[in-house]
This record gives sequence, structure tokens and C-alpha cells, in this order.
Amino acid sequence: MQSASPAERNVLRDLVPTFDPIRLAARLLSPRASLGLRSRAMGLFDEPGLQRLVDAGCPKCGSVKLSFRTYVDGLVPLMGGEPIGRVKWVYDGEKFVDGVYRIVCLGCSHEIFAEDACPRCHAPRGLTRALETPNAWTVPSRCPGCEGEEVRYIAFLPALVTYEGKRADKAKSSIELFDDGFHGYRVDCRICGTVSERTDGCPLCDAPGPLRPRPD
Repeated sequence: MQSASPAERNVLRDLVPTFDPIRLAARLLSPRASLGLRSRAMGLFDEPGLQRLVDAGCPKCGSVKLSFRTYVDGLVPLMGGEPIGRVKWVYDGEKFVDGVYRIVCLGCSHEIFAEDACPRCHAPRGLTRALETPNAWTVPSRCPGCEGEEVRYIAFLPALVTYEGKRADKAKSSIELFDDGFHGYRVDCRICGTVSERTDGCPLCDAPGPLRPRPD
């Protein structure tokens, strides 16, 4: 699949984290992608497929009011291992599409798209395991480098994004640090930078690595 140009990547960064799925998909189309071909680096739902789906609307009632369920990146500020603020979304448009696992019409509740494979590694039934299991990665009480108590904990969270006509609402999630479905994979320190990152397997469903690359 043809890689996105630097200009297209700049567009994606400008869309974080409230973006228009139609514009996102349209700007990433390529001759190879239009044939519906995917690479291992792509998610369960590709950009051309999303474009066609949103253009067509609900096949049952024709509505363009859609809800997207997706696994995306969120940052939780911690002090001494406890949350001290709300989740800050740190994904871009490509990562949103990469994590989509369910699309439902808000007009008639028709399920347009659903997949139970893991959104991160594509392991069969991995989504169910991700949603129904707690975080297996250590929540640190301090930075292992400078020993400061304040760190930023980056995780995958299931989120809901609603789309109507020309715009998408901000992502919403009811999942918190110690809930099932929350899965950490990286710890950052303001002083030391990234101090740890999970690389031994899939952070969502715990399947063994190596993991497929995610979109840049």
C-alpha cells in the first residue's frame, strides 16, 4: 500500500483527536488501497472501506448518524501510582481507524460492522479478552530513573465516537485505570522521557509477539 505523504501526515496530526472520518479516508486513498488490499500494518478496518461505508450510510435505514467503537491511546497522569487527572487522548486519525472494531447506526441500531479479533494484534477472539480482563501491566508508583512520583501512563482504552453528517464528536470512554478493558503499555516521565514500554506481547489480549507495526 502506498505510504502517506508528509503533507497527508500533517493533516492527520491536525485532526487529533476530533476528526472527520470522510476527510481522513479520502486523503489516504491510493490505487492499491481502492482494491481493498491490506498490509499487515493495517487494522481490521481500512481507510477506503471506512470511506465507502460512511458515504453509503446505514444499509438498513440510510442514516449517516453512526457510532464507532475503537481502541485508542489515552494518557493518564499519575502521582504515586494514583490518577490525578482525566484521560487525555493521544491518538491520531490513522490510529483511530486502526482500532475500530464496531460500527452501529444511531438511527435504527443496525450493526454495520463488528469484529471480535484483537484490534492490536488481530488474534482471534482477542477483543473479548481485551474488554473483559484487567490491566496486566504494572502501574508505577514513581519514575525508575529520577524517582519522581509524577509520571504519565499511556494505555489502550475502548472509546465511543459518534459521527453525524459532517463532523465527529470527541471520543468518550467510561473505562478508568483499574477497570476491565484498560491496558497500559508505556510510562513517560517529564524529566526522563519514556522510561518503560511493554514489548513482550500484545497489551490488549496478551497474545505473544512480535506485534504488527501500527500506523505512524
